[in-house]
Amino acid sequence: MDKETYSFMCPSGIASFSFRFSDRAMQWLCGTTTDDNGRETSNFTLFGDLLARMALTDGAAKGFHRPLMLSAGQAQYSEEQLSSQWNMGRKRIRNLLATLTDMGLIDTCRSRVASVMTFPCLLQWETSKNDNIDNSVIPHKQREE
Repeated sequence: MDKETYSFMCPSGIASFSFRFSDRAMQWLCGTTTDDNGRETSNFTLFGDLLARMALTDGAAKGFHRPLMLSAGQAQYSEEQLSSQWNMGRKRIRNLLATLTDMGLIDTCRSRVASVMTFPCLLQWETSKNDNIDNSVIPHKQREE
């Protein structure tokens, strides 16, 4: 993959999202992150790229050597893949993911086999076919807070 030509992904098949963001998360999302070449990228763009990886329905992840079965609202990811696509070192990617976790935007579960991300800030989404889907991978109590 050519780091110079990576086109950030946008969620597709979605008509609308319903989120709950903290003040800190909103401030971060409105900022930018600099890659290894000094280019700034909107944090909303980075977050949207992660959301675009999310499964909208239950099924196997796509594009991985060892794809996992995902529930709607989960995304399989690779720090190495993000590092290459976003032109940032793996340590920087790991720190960025930790920051997103601290702010409640994502939650990650890493293993030797694969890594899975969920979006606890995402309450529900509406598909382009007018289906409303509650984010079932976050605890019900957390959605009501």
